[in-house]
Amino acid sequence: MPEADTLERPAAAGTAVLRVDRDAMLAAVRAVSQTVERRNTIPILSNVMLRAADSFLTICASDLDHWSMRTIDCAGAKIDTTVEADRLITAIDTLRPGAVDISHADGALTIKQGRSSRKLMTLPSTDFPMPKPLAHATSFAIDAAPLLKILDTARVAVSTEETRYYLCGVFLQIEGDKLVAAATDGHRVVQVKHPAPAGAADMGDSIIGTKAVNLICRFLADAEDGAQVELALSDKFYRVGTGRASIEGKLVDATYPDYRRVLRADHECSLVVQAAEFDRAIRAAGSASDGKTRGVRMDLSRDHCEASATAMDGSRSVEPMEGDYDGDTAAIGVNLVYAQSIAKMFGPTPKLTLSFGAAVQDLIVITSDDRPGVTAGVMPMRA
Repeated sequence: MPEADTLERPAAAGTAVLRVDRDAMLAAVRAVSQTVERRNTIPILSNVMLRAADSFLTICASDLDHWSMRTIDCAGAKIDTTVEADRLITAIDTLRPGAVDISHADGALTIKQGRSSRKLMTLPSTDFPMPKPLAHATSFAIDAAPLLKILDTARVAVSTEETRYYLCGVFLQIEGDKLVAAATDGHRVVQVKHPAPAGAADMGDSIIGTKAVNLICRFLADAEDGAQVELALSDKFYRVGTGRASIEGKLVDATYPDYRRVLRADHECSLVVQAAEFDRAIRAAGSASDGKTRGVRMDLSRDHCEASATAMDGSRSVEPMEGDYDGDTAAIGVNLVYAQSIAKMFGPTPKLTLSFGAAVQDLIVITSDDRPGVTAGVMPMRA
């Protein structure tokens, strides 16, 4: 007859126990687990590291390029091991709020709360990759809310084309007294300017990759109201930290193209329209699309503005657009998806100003008085 499962036996005599709050640990593990890649061939990268010492439990996850860390209060024994992230989340999530006792022995992590018990197999922490200290980094403090807004706005135009990997991220640089964030995928471009924080003057040009930007935005969204974060950038690495939480990792090792060449400010024709109205008209015009044709034509004159689209099978949709146009009569095409993404980026309330160049290929530059630091653009299509 097989021996009874160890979960049904009391902990071995002398086994040290670590006590943590269930909700605090669950929140921390969930936060860092966003770094874990769901598909990987290295078992240790499916795990989170648990390291308890001096009344603090540090929880860390990595994909070899990025590291997320959270530190929570604990009491009791020292623990230094790794355990599979998804199983740990499920194990803790199925417990009730309150104190949880954790012990580690014989390659297994035992989690107990009253009569409830979970056993998870572990891998040694010596196999877990840890980040290298940042060397020669420029560090400065910035409020979490504006940094989130800067990155969240710019990432709308981040490329997903891996062959041009240098476009797969948000470009950061210091320009005079401004911190500038920009992104482009060749069809759209977004530039955001914000007053440069104290201490940021020596920051070098940096490209924060797409996954890092997404992780940082989630990190900043979880920060308390009014929280400040420390942003550190070296030539190859970044780190964002606040309180007892941090994210760090590798920057994109490349030179960002000069996106400013297309952001011209000498356009003579312009359309002033509510962002919600522009989004509605473009979406309505695109209702005839068969999914293959995403072009929407805008017919603009001083007394008439409308959007229309024609599908390959002959279907057609025409939608009037309430806006004030100043300039010569024009017919301009835009990509439905790209135009909507820019309109939504500005939000439903502010008015948008769309500026058009004399040449057919000139970028359509989009600005809003409500967000003076933001300049966006969409490449036109054949109308």
